[in-house]
Amino acid sequence: MDLSLNLNVWNLVILIGALHGLMISLLLILSRRNQRTGNFLLSLMLLFYTLPVLRVVLHDIGFIRSLGYSFLSVELLYGLGPSLYLYTKSLTNSRFHLGKLDFLHFLPVVLEIAYYASPFYQRHVFYFFAEPINSDHFIWMVEQAGGIISIFIYLFLTNRILVTYAKWIKENHSDIHERTLNWLQKPVLLYTIFFFLWFILRAIDVVRFGDSLDIPYYYPFLLFLSLGTYWIGTQGYLQTQSITAGFDQNRPKETGHKNDPVLLGTLFKDLESVMSRNKPYLESDLSLTVLANHLRINQRLLSEVINSQAEVSFYEYINGYRIEEFKRRIVADGYELPLINLAYDCGFGSKATFNHAFKKNTGVTPSQYRKNLKD
Repeated sequence: MDLSLNLNVWNLVILIGALHGLMISLLLILSRRNQRTGNFLLSLMLLFYTLPVLRVVLHDIGFIRSLGYSFLSVELLYGLGPSLYLYTKSLTNSRFHLGKLDFLHFLPVVLEIAYYASPFYQRHVFYFFAEPINSDHFIWMVEQAGGIISIFIYLFLTNRILVTYAKWIKENHSDIHERTLNWLQKPVLLYTIFFFLWFILRAIDVVRFGDSLDIPYYYPFLLFLSLGTYWIGTQGYLQTQSITAGFDQNRPKETGHKNDPVLLGTLFKDLESVMSRNKPYLESDLSLTVLANHLRINQRLLSEVINSQAEVSFYEYINGYRIEEFKRRIVADGYELPLINLAYDCGFGSKATFNHAFKKNTGVTPSQYRKNLKD
């Protein structure tokens, strides 16, 4: 048995990243932390995203050829999209639980595994446009093409959830720091770009070079996929204690009906009166629901009032009041007090939200603003 391995810096780093992904997947399965549904889906996602990398790298270093472990030469393409999509749904909605219909997303994975165990897979040629193209090879090409289509469909659905969620939390929460999913949104967008570029490279390889490009041409893509998966796995594990919002993309759609502008104007005056008199914005966890209860109207109507009359989101509207309160207090007695203490007293729930909202509202940082007042 020839145990010689073709190791270099590229495939070694990629292999380490993939193995880390598998380790985190195992940790999540064994974890007793909260959000067990999210942990389970994240572990599945890491497994599915790690397998293609391991498959290529283990072939490249000669491990599969040397030891003949052909069962490692598989990739579950049809699990990539559903696992990321359902994991994203679990992060945006704390009430999300896997139902029977959700498991249907993984039915193609079961069929894919059955295909790998069938003689059709064992007899096919492992490159496109083999000569001659028999039924075995044609089935393989259909399976590969279907996997690519599945990935792009689910990436589109995942990006749509994240964009909708980002808008929703600003319409329903005044402090979004612990609820934001920027740590996931950016990698998912990069995944989308990655698979698009991967598809272009594969198309060039097949059409121009007859599917004969050496694996080193794919090293940068494999490294990105390996490190990206490791990043999501690490951040996902660390974020299992973060606050999840009650966002539900499947909630009943709101009608296009708009209320009378006169009514909206009257309600906005009532809202301004409540904000000035009761100062509910001093509550750091103030939400659209809580404020609607102050006015004894429903959330949808309050959201319409703020959007149409103030022309800002709920998040911007509430933090605007907090910033004005901060300005008043810093003039009154806050020249020597720590800025973050003043910010908390004014209703901000985190330093990150305070700094971001203040800079966007005033164009300067809080410390610059205080310095300008002193000068």
